[in-house]
Amino acid sequence: MSTEPSNSFSPLAEISQAPSPFEAFLDRNQKGIAIAAVMLVLAAAALVIYRGVEKGYAETAGAALVHAQDIKGYQAITQDYAKTAAAGTAMIRLAELQWKDGQQDQAIATLQKISSEFADHPVNASAKASLASKLMSQGKTAEAQRIFQELAKDPSARFISPYALLALGDMAKSAGEIDKAEASYQLIQTEHPMSRFSQTAGERLSSLRAKLPAEVEPPAPVPPALEALPSAPSAIDPLPQPAPVDAVPALSNP
Repeated sequence: MSTEPSNSFSPLAEISQAPSPFEAFLDRNQKGIAIAAVMLVLAAAALVIYRGVEKGYAETAGAALVHAQDIKGYQAITQDYAKTAAAGTAMIRLAELQWKDGQQDQAIATLQKISSEFADHPVNASAKASLASKLMSQGKTAEAQRIFQELAKDPSARFISPYALLALGDMAKSAGEIDKAEASYQLIQTEHPMSRFSQTAGERLSSLRAKLPAEVEPPAPVPPALEALPSAPSAIDPLPQPAPVDAVPALSNP
């Protein structure tokens, strides 16, 4: 028995009229999304306000730094505007004034605080160099040498590296380590020929191996000269000459 083809057919594809999964998600979470959008707007506004306040805070700190002139003024900036760039600059100025005022320990503590709290501040390298030089003046050469060596090797402190090398050379020379001193001075001339310390290093090199003249005993002091005694009349002194005729008084006639 033959089978007739059926007139019914199945569509290859049908366009669904139901909402897509994304639209369904939006419908289900519309309230939460709206809240999240509001939160993002508020966060952006808060960030703008914070940056504005931060800028104003930094500008106020900078104005205070310009007007500060003494230890008390710089201390106030470090306390009232902590963590600002102005506070870091105020601290290095504060340390110098403390040192001049005889507060050496306080000055060193201030410089050490800069290194720990303002590692990214532009004055950090200068603060380290100042700290090392002050430690060296106190006779703490080991600590000073360590800091100067760090500065000499730090690419970000290249502007102060010649000074660090010169200090290392001077310390080595004082310790009698002539070869180390010579190496430090030569490094300044080869790596920093345009630095103002290059000429100083050359002067150090020219006299580094020069020998001092031998010391000799000073001559005995010469006794004071005897006073000249009056001389006796000489045997050949000329005899007194007679007075001239004109000088003899004329005789009057009787």
